[in-house]
Amino acid sequence: MAKINVRNRNKGKYYKDGRKKDPNWEYRFEIAPVGGERKQESKAGFATKKEAEIAGGKAYAKYHNTGRVFEPKKISVSDYLDYWLENAIKKNIGNGYAYNTYLGYESKIRNHLKPMFGQYLLNNFQDSPDVIQLWVDDLKSRGLSKSMVKSALACLSGALSYAIVPLNYIKHNPCDLVRIGKIPINIKAKEHTEYVCPKNEFLRILERFPEGNNFFLSLVTPYHLGTRIGETYGIDLLSDVDFKNSEISINQQIQMENKQWYYRPPKYESYRTIKMGKTIEGYFKRELTRRKENSIKYGPYYLKTYLMPDNSIAQLRADIVVPYKEIAPLCVRENGSLLTPNSFKHCSRVVHDELNNPLFHSHCLRHTHGTILAENGAFPKDVMERLGHKDITVTLEKYIFNTEKMKHDTIGVFEDAISDLSTDKKYGGQDVDKVSETAL
Repeated sequence: MAKINVRNRNKGKYYKDGRKKDPNWEYRFEIAPVGGERKQESKAGFATKKEAEIAGGKAYAKYHNTGRVFEPKKISVSDYLDYWLENAIKKNIGNGYAYNTYLGYESKIRNHLKPMFGQYLLNNFQDSPDVIQLWVDDLKSRGLSKSMVKSALACLSGALSYAIVPLNYIKHNPCDLVRIGKIPINIKAKEHTEYVCPKNEFLRILERFPEGNNFFLSLVTPYHLGTRIGETYGIDLLSDVDFKNSEISINQQIQMENKQWYYRPPKYESYRTIKMGKTIEGYFKRELTRRKENSIKYGPYYLKTYLMPDNSIAQLRADIVVPYKEIAPLCVRENGSLLTPNSFKHCSRVVHDELNNPLFHSHCLRHTHGTILAENGAFPKDVMERLGHKDITVTLEKYIFNTEKMKHDTIGVFEDAISDLSTDKKYGGQDVDKVSETAL
């Protein structure tokens, strides 16, 4: 190792009290010449010689690791996962990753990945698919759902893939050889996840939360438009609704980050413009009218909503003038105060407890929208684009369920197709009823 020089810059100055600290200790070492000129790395301001030596050693190691604070072959899985979470995910929030995605990864790393694999060297871990397979099998035996096991494995696999490209810390991903296999279906959980709200039940819910109620628009919007809950509460009635063309643009979703609400890109950046029916369009028009009436009623005490330069959402009294863009969030209270996805939890509790429907959840209204379209002959591609999915597989597998109506319509399609084979209750020139009697 090249020499690291440590010196006191106060040459010839001594203290009688040897315990007194001199904040002028400095480290210095040679680095690569630039343009043929000699270069040195140095830093001063350390209180003791020992502090300067320690800092100098770390700086020298970092320099010889091309600016890294660790050697890739010596980093632990725990430290690498922290590095990946901070640099690949957190720094890209709003640029391909949502804040909720970051929180989900952080939880999985803290609760599942670090306790199991954190102590191993990353370089050795790449050759341990058997260890990961045992972990997956253990998660299954503990009763975790397939989606939970799949997402935990996907988190680990994504982190390790980043270590291959672009970092080049390891050569292969051990997760590629791991198999989840079959997991017994939790019937109750499946019933809850795939719940489609029948028309009569939805009308019963609207009787409890009629037009003008704080939760009315957050119920009818996903039912009529298929929006996710964050997209529903993220609609700006001033900018996103085009009454002239009967269209609504999904330009953002609302998300909480560090106790502050922000407008963020919709999930998977699924920006889209979709047609509105006259029913939902009428709800929006009447809401804007109510809002004007309420702003007059409350006067300077009415709360206006603004979008700040960092896309955070702020509310101020109507008599306060600010140079920011005013927005009209889809859901507000009578005095203009903001309602959010967290507010909807109260609505769900009422439906569960008061209306005795434990299967209801905010996402079921999105399911219901897609299913109604499918039952009535909408093209899957149109449903996919309306719901904002990345590909048709998600639409078909997760959002368009095979309801009794669809099963009945399917056999009806087949019967219509072969109707020329059995007209006038005849089959091969014989009366179908008589054939049945003969068989009996």
